[in-house]
Amino acid sequence: MANTIAVVKRSTLCLLISGVFSNVLSAQSHSLDVDSVAPTTCPTDFHGIEIPTDASACLLFADALPASLTYHSKQTPNDLIALFRQHIDGPISQSLSQNRILMRLQNDYKIIVISPDETGSQVGILINPR
Repeated sequence: MANTIAVVKRSTLCLLISGVFSNVLSAQSHSLDVDSVAPTTCPTDFHGIEIPTDASACLLFADALPASLTYHSKQTPNDLIALFRQHIDGPISQSLSQNRILMRLQNDYKIIVISPDETGSQVGILINPR
């Protein structure tokens, strides 16, 4: 049952990412084959964004642009913010929306959404075409 709830949370996070940032996606129509989405081994890096070593339950929705990945981390949102800021060069704008931390990099080319979770954080990463 807990695994089902976790999958629903991750799916909801991806839908949030898609909805919140649909205005920054390119005007081209992109479809997602839901049957092709499956848990994968977490990468150490996703399009230049370092993934923490404790990342689990990774879902790679698309590796080609626009690319998106979600995962769970046992770290708190503040710990993840510090990690991302430590490893990302360049300006980062940060805001809070619906209890989610939004980090925007390189003119919205890279967007990170961090959501608090009972056991850590859910993280969504969206990489847009330039």
